[in-house]
Amino acid sequence: AVTMLELILALIGAVPIVLFVYSRLTAQKPVLYVKSSTRWADLLREKVKIIDEVYTPTWWCPFGYAQTIVREIFRFHPKLDWQREIVKYSDGGQSALDWLHPKDEIANQKKNTPIVVFLPGITGSTHTAGYLLHAAVEANAKGWRVAAFNCRGLGGVELTTPKTYNANMTDDIRDTIRLINERYPTAKKFGVGFSLGGMILYNHLAKCEGAEETGLHAAMILSSPWNSLRSTMDIETFWPRILFNQNILTNLVNLVRPYKEMFEEMVDWEAMLQAKTIRDFDKAFVVPLFGFKDYKEYYHESALYYKVHRIPIPLLALNAADDCFALPKTLPLDDISRSEHVAMCLTAHGGHTAFMQSSSPSDPGFIERLLVEVGDVVFNHL
Repeated sequence: AVTMLELILALIGAVPIVLFVYSRLTAQKPVLYVKSSTRWADLLREKVKIIDEVYTPTWWCPFGYAQTIVREIFRFHPKLDWQREIVKYSDGGQSALDWLHPKDEIANQKKNTPIVVFLPGITGSTHTAGYLLHAAVEANAKGWRVAAFNCRGLGGVELTTPKTYNANMTDDIRDTIRLINERYPTAKKFGVGFSLGGMILYNHLAKCEGAEETGLHAAMILSSPWNSLRSTMDIETFWPRILFNQNILTNLVNLVRPYKEMFEEMVDWEAMLQAKTIRDFDKAFVVPLFGFKDYKEYYHESALYYKVHRIPIPLLALNAADDCFALPKTLPLDDISRSEHVAMCLTAHGGHTAFMQSSSPSDPGFIERLLVEVGDVVFNHL
């Protein structure tokens, strides 16, 4: 008879096989949502090869939750030679703009060397965001100049005014892009935002009257939530609440905790310290600080889904169907398919900013190759 130990060992042995088979059986090509008659559509279909290939997630980690966690915890952070610049804003605030210049001295001296402007996620910075660091490595290897925007209070720069950031606060990125354009007026600029950084970038574009005003040639947003209210509700469900909500909330509270004297008169400080979810934090801190009526008004103002027609430059969004921060039901696929400028690449797998493909959590994945291929299109064909 089969002993219990043999049965357990057999089950353990079967797990890798099941995962491997699952990852292969569910692998599929991404779906590209784009208005077919546009030049942007033609360029994406013709030049961005990865969109037309089957995306197979890492065999031992095919699920969205797992990929997101594994990338976050186990990804190696490369040490990069950032040159830090402190950008001072008109209201007395400041934030860090980190530059990674081309290794090649000739490319570095040239004023028209292409520039990728990165915006990290909700509490991410060049100190903490592995997804940004790895993308910066790829951009740098292409000989492009990299400028990484850090929101106020992040990346080791202290707050000088009682103002942080939110998904709809675009003044700082607008001023930063303006500064980059003054310094490198002839260089093509490509904006790339991750998650909340993608929301800030997209909202900046949506507020601009035309392409010229954006200060960018094209943009890409990666794993950005499109409907703030619905995404907030989705990450309050059982597993996302345990796996992600708590961690992000802790980071948000820790960011402002040292500045009690600066903020306590302007927000509900005690409610913020007792917050159980990101929504609680937004209600207690973001809503009063930025003068919103309530959290619903903030979430509506910051949402992307109804602004597709306002985007004045070519933009590619990447989302995964298994990303709990931006489930497929929240994506404005019809509007995107009718849009002159916005396209979406939707994958079956990939989680939130993870998109692993090979066995190691530190290896480049779908995002890094997409960045390089789309960057080539933006800098050489648009």
